[in-house]
Amino acid sequence: MRSARTIYILGSGAIGFPLAAHLTRAGRRVLAVRTSRDDVLRSAVMITTYDRGRPISTPVETISLSELRQIDGIIVIASKSYANQAIARALRDRAALGPIVIMQNGVGVEQPFLDAQFPTIYRCILYITGQTRAEYTYSAHAVAPSPIGIICGDEAELQRCVADLSTADTPFRAEADIQREIWKKAIINCVFNSICPLLDTDNGVFARDAAAAALARELIAECVALTARLGIGLDARELSERIIFLSTQSAGQLASTLQDIRGGRQTEIASLNLEIARIAAALQPPLDLPRVALLGKLIAVISAQQAHVPPPAEAGMPPARHDD
Repeated sequence: MRSARTIYILGSGAIGFPLAAHLTRAGRRVLAVRTSRDDVLRSAVMITTYDRGRPISTPVETISLSELRQIDGIIVIASKSYANQAIARALRDRAALGPIVIMQNGVGVEQPFLDAQFPTIYRCILYITGQTRAEYTYSAHAVAPSPIGIICGDEAELQRCVADLSTADTPFRAEADIQREIWKKAIINCVFNSICPLLDTDNGVFARDAAAAALARELIAECVALTARLGIGLDARELSERIIFLSTQSAGQLASTLQDIRGGRQTEIASLNLEIARIAAALQPPLDLPRVALLGKLIAVISAQQAHVPPPAEAGMPPARHDD
């Protein structure tokens, strides 16, 4: 039987709110926690999700993280990865109890929670496309079951989390080799979240444009060279085929980075292309990933201009100037 523990979903955006709606409809006890707003008292918000054109509205309980005094249950991190240090501090200050399941893109995003010494941390690699249509209205669907694996913790708790979080709309599965899955998805995100925003186009571009698909293969080749040095065996052909499959499945959807740029929000490129290039450069001898690094730097500059924030230090560029 599934437990009756509360599922706290921190980060209420194109992934967090649809996930909260799906879990609520499945009878789970869910609280959508706003991490970027301090003014939300506990109340219900009607969330509408579209899955293949069919709208469904679900009341979801919401609250600001600052309003929570006690946290005891499954803690799902669905916010942007650049907020992780602040979120880890807030959870530690509240003596939060329960397993942490990080549902984010990128490499090393779990480090702030490890530094805060949380004992049970899992990584989830999302194969869910989500896009905001309007306020509290989203299109979201799973293109494959999303794997969850152990960063620190035990197998029994992992299985409980998988059971508690899985629904027909958003299925999850336990994964023994989560590091391999982290790198597979990081490479996929490196492709989608740099090429699609720079072309200002949807995810379907790789399935319909040979030049874009060729550039994707070049990025994949650089990343696979890095994973070979790290002892993580990945196959470039398999990843290229996965890109085309996901491109076909998510045609018309916008990559999260493109959504953020269009919305004037900060992006997660620091934990994608820029972090992958940083890890490669730190090897002895260093490994150069010129395409991965260049596309990441371009996204960093564009997103900084749109969000009116300095580009991340990993971009290797001086802070942007703003004449407001």
